Amino acid sequence: MVKAELSRTRQRTRTRLIESTLALMETRGFAAATLDDIAAYSGVTKGAIYSNYRSKGELLWDAARGKQLNLRPQLRPEASTDELAAALAHAVMALIPQAVREAEFHRELAAYVRTDPELQAREAAEQTALFDSWADQLEVAFGNRLAITARQMVLAVQAISRGFLAQAAVSPEEITEAVVTAAFKALVGGATGSGSSRQS
Repeated sequence: MVKAELSRTRQRTRTRLIESTLALMETRGFAAATLDDIAAYSGVTKGAIYSNYRSKGELLWDAARGKQLNLRPQLRPEASTDELAAALAHAVMALIPQAVREAEFHRELAAYVRTDPELQAREAAEQTALFDSWADQLEVAFGNRLAITARQMVLAVQAISRGFLAQAAVSPEEITEAVVTAAFKALVGGATGSGSSRQS
């Protein structure tokens, strides 16, 4: 019972720290949100931060995680290429309102990550895990229809998706579901166009 209460207390502290960190990042920017400021804003000691997070980078990454633009298409095994393209497009379109609304946050996050080796390593590790998971899903969804490796397909889907999300922040009226679907139809059609042969 004591451990459970400690766990709940720790979770409440973490939630308060994350909310305070996000508020400060959005008003002052990532670099200007110091641990002293976060502690004061959240009403805890700096020691309380270090009892929950090893570094500022770890806290910033935990706070930013809730705002990540994670593509989650519903890929049905043995679906037609048109159905697969539509599922990918639908998943991208679902993220566009958030991408437009939080465009400045994501620009700041990307700029800050480039200055912090710890966050670069965290981002790389999470991307690798995401790509591994995606590759498994695509293997199931496409079966032996892919003419490229599932990992290559993941990178192509990721690149196209990120491009559309970034462009939506600049010219949202241009990024329609029809446009996104057409792009994915071209990708899926090309990736499945040469039967079961695969490139290494």
